[in-house]
Amino acid sequence: MVFYNLRAIGPAYQLLVVAALGTWALVVNGTFFAAMSVRTRNREMMLPLLLFPITIPALLAMVEATSSILTGEFSAKFWIVLLAVYDVVFTTACLLFFEIVLHGE
Repeated sequence: MVFYNLRAIGPAYQLLVVAALGTWALVVNGTFFAAMSVRTRNREMMLPLLLFPITIPALLAMVEATSSILTGEFSAKFWIVLLAVYDVVFTTACLLFFEIVLHGE
């Protein structure tokens, strides 16, 4: 697989796994914090302030996993597992608190 003149030295299917897990992490957190900030007075300012610090671990894992897959220097397994755990933790937390946030006063 050639991508920007790089050949995926690691298994190329891992790029699809990283893309799916990374997208899920961003969607879950973005939806939850958008619902949380919609009731605030400064919603345009609150969403980035809440969302960006929470998504930094997911972004770091996505970048490191992609770099590991494309260069083949290190195994991407650690970063993929970290991203999967991040998704499970935040999906569970968002499911537990979403109704409280949505209907809370």
